[in-house]
This record gives sequence, structure tokens and C-alpha cells, in this order.
Amino acid sequence: MAILRWLGLFMVLAMASADSLLAQQVVPNDPHYKDQISFHNPGGKLRINTRSYKPSLEEFDAEKGIDLNIEKAWAVTTGSKSVVVALLDDGFCYDHPDIRENIWHNPGETGTDGDGFARGSNTLDDDHNGYVDDLVGWNFAFNTPDPDCHIFDGRNRNRIATYTHSMGAMGIIGAKGNNGTGVAGINWDVSLMLLQIGAQGLSRVDALRIDRVVGAIHYAADNGARIINWSGFVDDMRPEKLKELTSAFEYAAAKNVLIVVAAGNSYLDLDREENCGQPPQCFNADNLIKVAEIDFQGKLYRAAPNTRWVGGSNYGATHVDIAAIAANYTTDVRFGVPVYALGGGTSDAAPVVSGVAALMLAVNPKLTAAQLKTLLMDSVTKLPSLKGKVASEGMVNAYQAVLAAQSAKASADLR
Repeated sequence: MAILRWLGLFMVLAMASADSLLAQQVVPNDPHYKDQISFHNPGGKLRINTRSYKPSLEEFDAEKGIDLNIEKAWAVTTGSKSVVVALLDDGFCYDHPDIRENIWHNPGETGTDGDGFARGSNTLDDDHNGYVDDLVGWNFAFNTPDPDCHIFDGRNRNRIATYTHSMGAMGIIGAKGNNGTGVAGINWDVSLMLLQIGAQGLSRVDALRIDRVVGAIHYAADNGARIINWSGFVDDMRPEKLKELTSAFEYAAAKNVLIVVAAGNSYLDLDREENCGQPPQCFNADNLIKVAEIDFQGKLYRAAPNTRWVGGSNYGATHVDIAAIAANYTTDVRFGVPVYALGGGTSDAAPVVSGVAALMLAVNPKLTAAQLKTLLMDSVTKLPSLKGKVASEGMVNAYQAVLAAQSAKASADLR
């Protein structure tokens, strides 16, 4: 009886705590937070400059409440450096002032060695993980320690291109929040592991992309990542290579790593066999979650004629799991200069889910990858427009997901 009374008291206190949080919201002091309407959507006709570096006013029709519900989540947690999120992309401008503080540093390559040299540049494999000087991650395209964003553009050998596709994902997941600079990421504190898998413009090198994806997934799983964000795909359909990729996903599952991928931008029903060709969008696994894109009205995104975007979000009640707003105002680089801009495409929807999963791990690090996926899908804001379009029938809800993670922790602690 004493145990039952204690349990009843615990549940009352837990519900009281949850109720008190309903009234709490946390708003960061980052100057561009006002433009992050995917985080706090007031509804109506919204006008924002889509680029921080030039006048670029654009108007959006918005429905109040179609947002991430993040300000309530921040009353519970703003993230943790102990949560490692690996990003697979084609290069990273990781010295952006709003991102650099949240870059993962390999503990085995940090500090100085016995001779007083910096472990991150002493040309030694100090942590014996098979990679030399892998301080922030690894460049699997060129087999070097630096996953930098500046590469030859593939057309002119004398010209260096800045590859910025990853900038949105880094900022959405982990731009430093409440630091009086730029924007706030979903996680004000997190550790972003950078794994370069592509070589922009170099098609001859990129033909080996599956091999590099497999290597990156193994690296992430072996070096402490709990979430992998992959806003990309592969077009190598050789059965033996697809088997290697499947095995890599299974390896990540065994290490409790959640893999979050973009559904793609061709406005196709992936449940139709003829549309489901490119992996990983048509893979299925307990540790894999696929993300569609919605607009500020909660509708599956489709580009209007004569706009800067084309196509629209892929969907499928079997092959796509959850939806998120992709038009996130976040970090970018323009001509080598750190700036801010409005993103788009499912490449910027997937990191929203990755970021929320990281918040969940900040409050409950013992969640398995399968539990993360289940709780993310069970805690969505259901939308009529997504019924029959994604498995969860809803968009990710940061606050409800964090509460679900907390509740799971409380239940586990009682056992």
C-alpha cells in the first residue's frame, strides 16, 4: 500500500509539474529569432526578409500554431553537449560564428600528446579508431581529417566552390541559442559531428558515394553519435552495394543510433513502387525515420509556379513517417561570408526532426533509437492535410516530444 501511495503522489506531482510548464515559454535573445517563424508562427500574412544580406521581403500565408512548439520545449531543456548528432553531407563551413561553439570535438584527439603537440594535428591516430587527426569528424570523399566546405567545383580547376547545402541543417539542429547572435538552433547546446560524403561537381569521385555513406555511418556509430542526419540519397543501385548500405543501417541500429533522412523533393507518392527507387527513402527500419515537408499552413509542400523552388515534398503513408516545416530561417554562407537565410526542401525538414530527437536525448539519454522514433511519431500535432500522406499523420511537436521523453524516463525509473 505504501508503494501505491508513493506512486500516486509521484503521478500527481508529475502532472502538476507538466501543468505548470504549460504556462512557461522561453524566448532567446538572438536578433534574427523574429524571422524564425517556423518556431513561432503567429498566423496571417507574414513578411520577412529571406536573406540577411540584402532586402528580400517575401510574404507567406500562415496559420497560427503551425510551428515547432519549441518555446515550451525550451522551458524543459535547451539541449546538451553530451548529445552527439552526426551530419552526413558534402562539406561543412563549420567556422560560422553561430555554429562553431557546437561542433563536436573528438575527445581522443583533443588536447596535447606526450610530446606537447596538439593531438588534433600531430598526424597520429591518438585514439586508435583508425582515423588520424579526426578532430571534428572525417572527410570520406577525400579520406582526410577536414570535412571542409571549400572544394574544386569540377568545372574549372582554378576555381574553388563553397558548398553550403549543409549550412541549413547545422543551424537548424544546433545554432548556438541565446547568445545575442544570429538565430537560435533547436538545441542551444549540442555536439555536431561532421562527416563529408560528397564532392560537389566531381562526378567521378561521387560514383563511390555508397561506400562513403557506409563508412560514415560506421564512424558515427563507433564514435558516440546517437543521431545521424542525412539529407541526401544515393543513386547506385547495384545489389551488392545496397546490401552494404542495409547492413550499415543495421549496424547503427545495434548501436542505438537513430537515422533521420529527407523524403525527397519530387512530389512523388513513394508508396507507388515505380516511384520508390532511390535509397534510403524507400528503406524501412526501426531506427530510420523519413521526413516530409509542410508549409506554414500545415499543407504538404508543393512549389507554386514561378517560385524559387521546384517540385515539392515526397510523401507516402507507408514510406514516409513524419512532417516538419522546411522554411527555417537559419545559418548560411554567401561568398565565404557567414550570413542567414530562409531554407527550404526536405533537406531542411529532416534536421528539424533530428534536432528534436537531440532535445529528447538531453532529458532522457537512455532512450533507444526505436523508442525515439516511436515517441516522435506518437507526439505529433496531427493535421487533416497529412492523413494518408505520412504514417504519423502529423508534424513534429518539440514540446510534446520532450514531455514524452521525460515521461518514458519517469516510467523507467519506477521499474
